[in-house]
Amino acid sequence: MLVALLAVGAGSGFAASAQTRDTSIGTGVAAPVPAAGPDMPIEAPRPYQPDPDDPPLEAGIAMRRETLGSGKFEITFPAPVGWSTNANATNEWKLKKPGTSNNSYVMRIEQINSQDITIEDAINIRIERLGAEQDDVSIKDRGASSLEYTYRSNEGNKRHSFMRWLDLDQSGQADVEIVVHGREMDVPGSRALIRRVADGMRGATAQAIELP
Repeated sequence: MLVALLAVGAGSGFAASAQTRDTSIGTGVAAPVPAAGPDMPIEAPRPYQPDPDDPPLEAGIAMRRETLGSGKFEITFPAPVGWSTNANATNEWKLKKPGTSNNSYVMRIEQINSQDITIEDAINIRIERLGAEQDDVSIKDRGASSLEYTYRSNEGNKRHSFMRWLDLDQSGQADVEIVVHGREMDVPGSRALIRRVADGMRGATAQAIELP
């Protein structure tokens, strides 16, 4: 009899508890529950600074013969008429049209003979450095000896660049690196300029160039 009463009591208590649990209504204002692992906030895209209003680089500018370096490291190539040539180092030169603004257009030529790397390795190194040193890098095209990309300059301008690597002595290693930086409006002229310079460049032992 005692066992039966205990069973009835336990059953009644469970039923009362279930009824209370099912019919109870919470109080207060509903609020969203924080996510267990919320995503990091997304930064708004940064606008680029306005480009300098210099006229765009033209595709068919006049060229002259330029010789840089000395001895076995001498190179001869077509260079734009009227552009100045300044040495950044003993093996690197910057060519720029006098009077043009910073972040307009400029060409740089570097001899990399001493690095003993293939053109493919040189491209890979350049891409790695761009990712580490520049913001908003976008690779537009990669060829067997060329690279086209955009990036954000230190001043916040969008830059569109073309690069070429040359193996002048057919040694299997990169000898010269050429780059032309410009604005979007300079793309046709930049593309034409680097093609003409690369196609006409010769090493110390090569025959005289024909200006393209």
